[in-house]
Amino acid sequence: MLIQGDLQKKAGTKKIRTPIEDQETIDTLLIKISRRAPKLVETILDPRTGDLNEDFEVLLNGRSIQQLSGLHTRLKDEDEVTITPAETEE
Repeated sequence: MLIQGDLQKKAGTKKIRTPIEDQETIDTLLIKISRRAPKLVETILDPRTGDLNEDFEVLLNGRSIQQLSGLHTRLKDEDEVTITPAETEE
């Protein structure tokens, strides 16, 4: 998982490596990551709903998970997940 922008401070790193299990999804990956970088996950997820905070974007192999199945998007080994501040439209 690649961490971009100010989120690197929350994670304490710019890259987190973790094995992908069979049937793993973005949300289960975030649960695993929360054990290592709880401040990161607390920042990117809305605490009331558990949904992705609109200020951040999660990309799977360069594609927004919102174009896929959101937090329920399935992962496979060698997938690259990136968490980045959302781009604002001006």
